[in-house]
Formats: sequence, C-alpha cells, structure tokens
Amino acid sequence: MQQQAPSDRQPLPPARHALSIRSKGAIVIGALLAYAIVISLFAFDQKNQLLREFEEIQSTLQTEALLKQADLSAFHAVIAIFAAIDANDPQVAMQHAEMYHQSLLDAQRDLGQRFDNALLAPGALDADWQRANQHPDKPNLNRLLSGVVKVKSELSALTEAVQRRRQSLAASYRERTGSVARTIFLAGMLGLVMLGACIVLFFRRLTEDLAILQKRALEILHGLHGGPINVTRHDEVGQLMTAVNNMSDTLEARNKELMLERQKYMHQEKMAAIGTLAAGISHEIGNPIAAISGIAQDMLERRACMDEHGRVNCCQCRPDLIYEQTARLAAITREIADFASPRAVEAQLLDLNHQLRSTTSLVRYDKRLAGVELQLQLDMQLPAIHGVADQLTQLIMNLLINAMDALEGVGGRRRPTITVTTSRTPLGVQMCVEDNGSGMDAATVQRVFEAFFTTKPAGKGTGLGLSLCYAIAQNHGGTIDIESAPERGTQVRVLFPPTE
Repeated sequence: MQQQAPSDRQPLPPARHALSIRSKGAIVIGALLAYAIVISLFAFDQKNQLLREFEEIQSTLQTEALLKQADLSAFHAVIAIFAAIDANDPQVAMQHAEMYHQSLLDAQRDLGQRFDNALLAPGALDADWQRANQHPDKPNLNRLLSGVVKVKSELSALTEAVQRRRQSLAASYRERTGSVARTIFLAGMLGLVMLGACIVLFFRRLTEDLAILQKRALEILHGLHGGPINVTRHDEVGQLMTAVNNMSDTLEARNKELMLERQKYMHQEKMAAIGTLAAGISHEIGNPIAAISGIAQDMLERRACMDEHGRVNCCQCRPDLIYEQTARLAAITREIADFASPRAVEAQLLDLNHQLRSTTSLVRYDKRLAGVELQLQLDMQLPAIHGVADQLTQLIMNLLINAMDALEGVGGRRRPTITVTTSRTPLGVQMCVEDNGSGMDAATVQRVFEAFFTTKPAGKGTGLGLSLCYAIAQNHGGTIDIESAPERGTQVRVLFPPTE
C-alpha cells in the first residue's frame, strides 16, 4: 500500500494572544472576584460611615438625656429659690435647694465637655450661689434666680438644637441605609447580568461551533468529504476543528488508496475469472473451427474430382454447416465483446435479469460447469435497480464461480445444480444463488466475508471473492447474507434497495 502523503493542512500554531477555554474561565472568575471585592470594599466603607452616623446619633441621645437632666435640675432649683424668697426662714429653704444645685453642677460638668458655652460652665453660678447662701436676702436670691433661669433657657435651647441634630442624623442614616442597599442590589444585579451575558455569549458560540463539528463529523461518517471547517478560534475547540479537518483529509486520502486497492483486487479477480473462462472458450471455439476446417478440406478434395463433363461434383458440399458454425463463432465473440466492453462507473438504472443472463451465458463456457445444471428462475416483473453494471457482473460471476467450486466432487451422490432466482420483496429486489454442493459449517460461514479467508486449495482462490461481493452490496446500499450447512449446499441472498 502506498504511503500516505502528508496533509497540506497542518494544525494552527498557537496564536500569540490565544487563550484556552480554561484561561478564559479563569479570566471570567478573576473579573467576577474583582467585581465582588469592589462591591465588598464599597459595602465596608458605607458600613463604617453608617456606624459613625449611628454612634453620633447615640451621642446626641446621651447629650439630650444630660440636657434634660440639667434642665430638670434647673427647674427644681428655680422652684426652690422661689420658695426661699417667700420663706420665713430663707436659710432653711436654701439648704433644701442645695441638692438641686449640686445636681445642676454635675450636669454642667458633663455638658461642659460637650459644649463650649460659658453659661454651662460648672462655676458660672458659684459666686451668686455662695452670696445667696451666705446672705439669703431678696436681692441676692433674685440675682441667683435670674442666673438659674438663664441657664435653664440655654439648656432648653440646646435641647431643641440637639433634638434637631438627632432628627437630621436619623433621616440621613435612613437615607444612606436605603441608598447603600439599593446600590449594592443594583451592583449585584449588574454583575449577574454581565456574568449571564458573558456565559450566554460564550456557550452560544461554543454550541454553534460544536454543532458545526457534529455536522462535519456526521458528514465524514457518511463519506462526504467537503470543504474544511473555517477555524475562527484558537482555543481547544479550534484545535479540535483543525484536528477534524486533518482527519477529513487523511480519511479522504485513505479512501482513495482503498478504492485503488479495491479496484486492483477486483481486477485480479476478474482476470482470474477470465483466465478460467478462456480455456473453456478456446475449446468451444475450437469445435466450430475444426468443423469448418473439415468441411473446407472436403470441398478441396471434391474440387479435384471432376465428372466426365469437366464439372466439379459438389453435391456433397454442405455450406449450411459452415454458416451454422460461423454463426456459432459470431455468437461467442459477441458474448466476449459484451463482457469486455467498457461499462459505466456511475450508478444507473439496470435490469438485474439482463445482467444475470449475460453473465451466465459467458460462465457456461467454464469447464467446471460441465455436468452442472444451471437454472434461471427470473421474475419477469422485476423492477429496475440502481447499480454499476461492471460491479454487478463481478458480484454475479464471483457467486457463480464459488457455487461451481462447491459442486466439485458432488457428481455421483446427487445431480449438481445451481439455481439463480430473482424476486421482489417489501424491502427491495432480491437475487439468490443456491447450490446443492458441499456446504460450510457455522464457523466458516461467520468468516466467509473476511478478506483473504478461503477454504479452497492453494492456487485456486485468493480469499477476496466474497469480501468484494460484500463491498459491492454495501456500495449499492444493499445487504448480502449466506445460509449453509455441510453436505446440504449454500444459499447466498443479495438484497438491493428499491428505486425511488
């Protein structure tokens, strides 16, 4: 077998910026992680801001509580000072107001750390309080009352300011919380949409490319070697496309080589059959030639014998015998010419019965057919089939030669018979070649279609006859099967599909 020529189409070299499917997946995962990290950083930043606002709200609540406590202490101090002004013993009343003064001082001490306000300083009222405590007369008490009222008014104003600040912070906290939630939700949805779009586009293109590969693989499976796939990507799928293209080229080259080898084997089988037939034909031709030669010799001898009038006595000449023998020669040569004439190599509509008649008429000259009864039982209503005439002739001749070989030595036991039948079946047109020869066992029947397998003696067969018959039946879209049993003969059935 010839060495296969290297394919012109070589695998694409890795592109400089080519990315494998694994690399593309890693990039997508990396981008997704980066996007998730960005969203996480944003969420942590917003969380810290919200915590700061929440702490500030808590601080305002604490400040508000201190202001209310100071305001309440100032209120009670005012009531106690009013009571001291109207009391009979102001000194005793001032002692009762002392505890409110201490409570107010404590609140001022805490508030002084939160506000820069002179009225809230712990020592703002000490001078007036000491003076009123030592001399609890009305002027001192009124001066102290006026100072406490100013402090209370300032506390009320600060309380309102802190409340407004707390409400503003609460509104801002609620707004920021909603904004952060919406932003994270939208960012997450955007990421999902982008990821989904990438996945859809990736798998859509991957599906299309795999569909192209599947279609191309099915074409190759059915023997259709069309143009190569256009390789538009440089990842694993692109490498697979290149491999499929190379496989298609390799299979096409192999098929051409197999076709050439099959033609060589068919030619060898045909030449072997022709060689066998040539001996029978030469003997068949020799008989009429000998008869014609004898008649011609007799005519020459009679031409030498003249009667008394000088005329040739040809009353015994038989020109009809010469005509008969020459017609016989012409018929033989016509059959040989029909067999050797060029046949179409493309499938066409053929009459299977005609192919059988023409082939069996030539096979009759084979010496192995002497003493064998060849019966043709052909269906006259047989429809035409699609086929190649030369291949069908080869198939019929191989089956008949195998049948003749199987009948050697049968003689005395039963009359050697080969029966060729054609019929129409629901599945198509069937041809059957049956003999009552030696037959085959089950193990041999299982191997008869193997190339180079033969049970014939050395020098009588190549083991390719039935293998070629199987290939020809397959090429015609048909089937071939064999039934055989030792000493009971063999039946070969070939089924051709019906014409559309």
